[in-house]
Amino acid sequence: MNSAVVLVSRRMAASKHFVVGVRALSTQSHAFHQSSSSSSSSSSQARNHPWMLAAALVGTATAGLTTQQQWTKLEEAAPTVTPKNNDKEQPKNGLQATSVAKTENALPQQVGEAYDQIKPDNKPPPRPDLPTYTMEEVSEHAEEDDMWFTFRGAVYNMTTFSQGHPGGFPRLMMAAGQDLEPYWNVYRQHFRGHVIEWMEKYRVGNLSPEEAEANKKVEFGDMFETDPPRSPDLLACTSRPFNGEPRIELLTNDYITPNELFYTRNHLQVPVLDPDEYRLIISGKGIKKHKFTLEQLKKFPKHEVVTTLQCAGNRREDLHDKDHKIFISPHWVIGAMSTAKWGGVKLRDVLKECGLDVDAIALGEKLPPGGVKHIQAEGYDQDETGYTYGGSFPIEKAMDGLGEVILAYEMNGEELPRDHGYPVRLLIPGHVGARQVKWLHKLRLSDKPSSKSYQCKSYRGFAPNLTFEKDLAEWPPARLDQAPIIHEQPVTSFVCNPPQNAVLGAKNASSIELKGVAWSGGGRKIERVDVSVDGGKNWQAAELFKPIDQRYNHHWAWTQFTLVRKLRENEPATVCFILLTQFPPFLRLFHCPRMFKKS
Repeated sequence: MNSAVVLVSRRMAASKHFVVGVRALSTQSHAFHQSSSSSSSSSSQARNHPWMLAAALVGTATAGLTTQQQWTKLEEAAPTVTPKNNDKEQPKNGLQATSVAKTENALPQQVGEAYDQIKPDNKPPPRPDLPTYTMEEVSEHAEEDDMWFTFRGAVYNMTTFSQGHPGGFPRLMMAAGQDLEPYWNVYRQHFRGHVIEWMEKYRVGNLSPEEAEANKKVEFGDMFETDPPRSPDLLACTSRPFNGEPRIELLTNDYITPNELFYTRNHLQVPVLDPDEYRLIISGKGIKKHKFTLEQLKKFPKHEVVTTLQCAGNRREDLHDKDHKIFISPHWVIGAMSTAKWGGVKLRDVLKECGLDVDAIALGEKLPPGGVKHIQAEGYDQDETGYTYGGSFPIEKAMDGLGEVILAYEMNGEELPRDHGYPVRLLIPGHVGARQVKWLHKLRLSDKPSSKSYQCKSYRGFAPNLTFEKDLAEWPPARLDQAPIIHEQPVTSFVCNPPQNAVLGAKNASSIELKGVAWSGGGRKIERVDVSVDGGKNWQAAELFKPIDQRYNHHWAWTQFTLVRKLRENEPATVCFILLTQFPPFLRLFHCPRMFKKS
C-alpha cells in the first residue's frame, strides 16, 4: 500500500491559527502525471493536473483576490452556524456543525450567475479604432467557415473558435450572424467578466448605438421550462442547465445520499419521457440490432449496487483565479459527489441477449468481434439544435462479471428521479460521472470512442502547460495524443462537518468533531484517513465508517470518517481547517477552510 508523504499548508506561520490536514490512503494509486514540487500555492499545484480539480477555497466573491485578501474576505463573511435539532444524542461539551444559517454577508457557496460580481456590466470596452457594421452586414456571416456575432455593441469574428466552443459547434452555429445576449440570458454562465475580456481578441468592429439597443428587445426561448423542481439544499452552480451540489454538511447525516440531495449534473435540458414509449436501441459490430422497452429490460434478473458518483469537474472553482481562467461550467465548489443504491439489469446480460459471447470475452477466450474496444452511449437529452449528450467507456468493464455495469431504473429503492435519468440510465461503478449517460437511448459497440464533444474534448488529462485561451479554444490542440480521456479518478476526500466557512461558538466546549468522506475511483479501497492539526508534523487516524461490504478492487462506494479533537486550555482563539488530500504516490494539495471561535 502506498502512503502519503509531506504535507504543506498555507498561512502556517500565523501564530493564532493552527491547521488541520486530511489525507486519504488508498490500496492502489493511479495518477496521470507527477505534480510539481512547489508548495507555495494550492491552486498552482492543482493546475499541474488540469482535469483534477481542487477544492474550493472561497466562493465567487473572492475571485481575483490575493491569498491574504481571500483569507480576510473569509473571516469577514463567514456565516454563523445554527445548531440543528435532531433526535440523535450529541456528545457532551462537544462542538458540532450540522447546518448553516444563511446571512446577508455570508460567502456564497454557489457560483454561476453570481460571477457578475467580477465585472458587473460585462460591457465590451470602447473601440473607436474599429469600423462600424450594421446587423444586416453581420447576418451575412452565418456560415460554418464564417461566423460573426455581436454583444452589447461589439462585433466579433469567431470563426476559428467554432470547434473549441465548450457548448459544442451546433450551438455556436445556431447563434451565428446574431446577437449573443438573448442566448446568454438563458445560459447565464457566460456572464463572467473574463469571457468578455477573452473575446476581445476576436473583435472586428462595432454596432451603432441604436442597433445595439434594439438587440436588447430580442428574446430566446427557454427550453428548460419543463425541468423538475429541486431541493433548496441543492446549491445551484448554473440554473440552465441546472447543476447543483448539496450542502456538504448534510452528506454525513446518512451513508446513502437521499435522492433529493444527490448532486445534479445536467449538460442539457431534462427530457420528458413516457415510460411506455421508451426504447433502448443496441447495435454495433458483432451483434444484431435490438430495441428494448422498459418492460422488457425489467424482465432480466435485477441487480443492485451501491456506488459513489463524482462529476469529472468537481472542485473546478478552485482553478479559477486572476491568473488562470476556467471557461467550462459549472464551477463546482466541492460537493459534486454523492452515493446511492442503484437497481437495474446488468449490461452484460442484455448484450448476451443481443448475441455477444460475454463469458468467453471476459475469460479471455475470445476477443470482442470486429475489433470492438468501446461501448458508445447516447442519451435522449438534446440541445436546441438536436445535438444529444453522449460518451463511451471500455468494453472490458461491461464484460467483467464483477464489473457491475447496469442499466439502472431504480435509485434508493424508488424509480429514477427525472434529474437522474428516468426511466433508464447507464451506471458504471468506479468511473467518472460524465460517462454514465442518463436518459439512455442508444448503445453502440465500436472500435472507436464516442465522437461527442463531451467525450473527446471536455474531460481529458491535458498537459499542465496548456490553457484554454492559448491552446484549446481553437481546437484541436497540437498534441491531443498527450491528453488521455478520463475514466477512473484518483483518491480524494473532503471535510463535510464543520461546513465551509463556518464559525462555531460554544461556551466551555471541550471538543471539535470533524466529519468527512473519502473515495477512490476504480474500486480502490480507502485504507485509512489521517488527520493533522499542526500542519503535518503529527497525524492521527480518523475512525472510518462503511456499513456495507464490498469486494477487493470493487469498493465502489465512499468511506466516511470521523475524528473528535479535544480542545486544550491554550488552544488559539481561531482555528482554521485546511483540507489537504493526498493521492499516492504524488502530492496533491486541496484546501477547504473551517473556522472556529471559542466563547
